[in-house]
Amino acid sequence: MVCSFQLVEDHNAAKILTFNCDICSCNKPDKGDITRSPYCRQQFLQILPFTEGSFPSQFISNDQIVSIPRHSVEILKEYISIIVKFEPHLHDIFREYPEIKHQMLSEPYSAYRFLKTTYKTSGNRVLQDFLFALERTRLISHATKYLGDKNSTDQVLFYEGLLGAQKKRIGYSKSNLVNNSALLLKKYEVGPFSIRVFELTHRPLEKFYQAVVSLDEILLPNLIQNLFSHQKRLAIEEPRIQTLDTLLTRKISDFQQYLIANFKELTSVEQKNLAIYATTQILNLSKTMPLLLDDEVQEIFLDKPGAAYYLDHAEWGRCNTNLVPMESELSHIITRLRLESRRPLDERNPSLKTELKTKLFHVRAAIDIPPLAYEGPHLNIRKIRLRTLTMPELVANGTLSLSASAFLILCMNLRINITICGEPSTGKTTLANAINLLAPPNWRKIAIEDALESITVDEGDRHKVTFRVDPFDSFGKTQSTKSNEIIRLLHRSPDWVFLGEIQTAEHSAAMFHAISAGIRGIQTCHANSNQELLLRWQVHHDIPEISFQSLGLLVHMIREVVRGQIIRRVVQISEVRFEAEKAVLHPIFEWNKSSGELVQNNVDLNSMVISRACQFHELKQADIRKRRRIYQETLASLISSQEYNPKTIVTAFDRAYADEAPVKTNSGSLHEKKGGDKTSITSLH
Repeated sequence: MVCSFQLVEDHNAAKILTFNCDICSCNKPDKGDITRSPYCRQQFLQILPFTEGSFPSQFISNDQIVSIPRHSVEILKEYISIIVKFEPHLHDIFREYPEIKHQMLSEPYSAYRFLKTTYKTSGNRVLQDFLFALERTRLISHATKYLGDKNSTDQVLFYEGLLGAQKKRIGYSKSNLVNNSALLLKKYEVGPFSIRVFELTHRPLEKFYQAVVSLDEILLPNLIQNLFSHQKRLAIEEPRIQTLDTLLTRKISDFQQYLIANFKELTSVEQKNLAIYATTQILNLSKTMPLLLDDEVQEIFLDKPGAAYYLDHAEWGRCNTNLVPMESELSHIITRLRLESRRPLDERNPSLKTELKTKLFHVRAAIDIPPLAYEGPHLNIRKIRLRTLTMPELVANGTLSLSASAFLILCMNLRINITICGEPSTGKTTLANAINLLAPPNWRKIAIEDALESITVDEGDRHKVTFRVDPFDSFGKTQSTKSNEIIRLLHRSPDWVFLGEIQTAEHSAAMFHAISAGIRGIQTCHANSNQELLLRWQVHHDIPEISFQSLGLLVHMIREVVRGQIIRRVVQISEVRFEAEKAVLHPIFEWNKSSGELVQNNVDLNSMVISRACQFHELKQADIRKRRRIYQETLASLISSQEYNPKTIVTAFDRAYADEAPVKTNSGSLHEKKGGDKTSITSLH
């Protein structure tokens, strides 16, 4: 195992060799304390020959920072240089005593004494020269004077004094509880990292997420020098500004090519993981990258500098972590988000919302800095899945029922407007994407978003245009606001529109203006219920009640924490009807607490939105029932075969649409295709 390390700059621009001990998979006692841990000394001495110059060093674990000044590093480097010089000539001794080679790095003085005692009468000239050279190093000469035959406890005091180690407690010791009292809930791999989720047995509602580097069998000693040297060469950046996606892609590719050319014994998976690991070190993202790569992590939080990340896990809910980003890493993240958002972040504008999209991850980040964030920068990173959850997956995981899912797909195909509401992080955008993904292939789709959250299948024959607009709270807005672009939709001829989040009164007014003019699509909005959403629009956004008749469907989602696990589900699908000139919500599907199911309220699906759609599209109730049955059977088949690949699902529904689509005849009457025959559409005379 090789420690995770990087050269970072402190506030005075001085370079410090920094070891991230909390993501090391070693479970030895005193991990991160070079004065007490032989293992840490071995790792440090193993790396020193490959650094140009002697840098002050620090070892950061979960609960303390151990700092070693430059002159102490020079003492250790002097010692290791003698070992490197003589190592090629001492193969016979290392073959006879294989453990002595490791001991010379982990317990230098004990190894020296063993060699001195064992070979004191040896006539081996090279060995005598080696021992003589060791005796002249400051490490061995000071140890001889101070220790003599003293025990290991005195050796700890010796190393503390010789190295001038400064130890600073950082007040985060929850990870120690994992070693003492914890139940392992899950273990899995994410690239070069091993993820373990624990439940603290004496705190049953508290979960702990631990990420460690899992390259023990890959990072062999002969690879260290090459990786470190290659890191240094790649660390010299080109003068032009590059996006994070460009940097990640270029550096990972460069590392992979280097490993393919020089280390053919590694598998392709090992090469890729090593490339990601090395790139993580270069870009100063060692504590953040495991969370960015893990698809099970849904949201990441950092309250203040010096605190540990905590997160929402898809399966296990809220988790504390062992990952405490250094000041330099936090500063790097903030600079990167400012750079790529091209928006100000200063005392006048202390908040910033933006997104980062790379081939490895896609996130939406919110940053707050002083004076607004009183204790220092606050960070909230919401993960956007690179592969969206599909409708079969949402049915399979209990977000909504099979029947309700088929109903929403039916309404989308009939171009019935859909608004999804709920509290933050209830899964609104995920459901919207799952519906949006299944739009017919010939539709022209337009997305208007301040953060790019809509997802489509990457196929050349799908028609989609995306407009990225200014966030509602951005400084120095342009004319590209969400409200303006919603109004401009009237001249862009969309079949279906993804509006993202409707946040302000201005957004709401523009949305109702568009849907009253015939624009149809899907959008999300924050509200505690469908009823409260109507009240919010009417009371706070001054939307006339009569406008609600063009709303279409309202879908309400909730987020619950049950025994520490996060549960997201649809609890109501409603339409608005007018009774005695008042807008009244009529639930079509509603969550039944007794049965624990999303239940359809009317067997015949007696819905105003469906009736109006039937009139508009000249369809009969039998046509609607047939379509819904086809969608439900298609979903059931996909779920049964556990087929969740988006392209496969889209293809299955494209086939279903082709089978049930009505076609105009020459006389203008409607009839349905038989089976899957590709009946051509002839022009009207």
